[in-house]
Amino acid sequence: MTNLPFRFDAIGTWSELKLEIIEKYGAAYTKAFANTRNLKKYYIDAFSGAGVHVSRKTKVAVDGSPARALKITPPFDAFYFIDLNADKTDYLRSLCVDRSDVHIHTGDCNEYLTRELLPTIQYTKFNRALCLLDPYV
Repeated sequence: MTNLPFRFDAIGTWSELKLEIIEKYGAAYTKAFANTRNLKKYYIDAFSGAGVHVSRKTKVAVDGSPARALKITPPFDAFYFIDLNADKTDYLRSLCVDRSDVHIHTGDCNEYLTRELLPTIQYTKFNRALCLLDPYV
């Protein structure tokens, strides 16, 4: 982790708690739909970052929302991670290299969400999405 072209974001206690809440909510979300036939569940993180943070309090690496979402059971059917910073999305890609259910986009989430992604996730086609819009900058 020392030769990265960026620094992991340092987060405080509130952000660590928020990440735990997101993880628990995501698990409850997928569990609620677990027995619904033909339903596709998508996880969208519009400000995903690199998938790892550093605790300001302990200086230890903390899993970010993408890393936590990927561990949720029952799992989402697909994951969409979006961030402006190419170095961070490249790092996140390296964490997800063997996952065909992960889609990572570098760029403006407003453009990508409204023009490309959200129009494909339709209620009438039994698609549901948990969309996290939590800018960290």
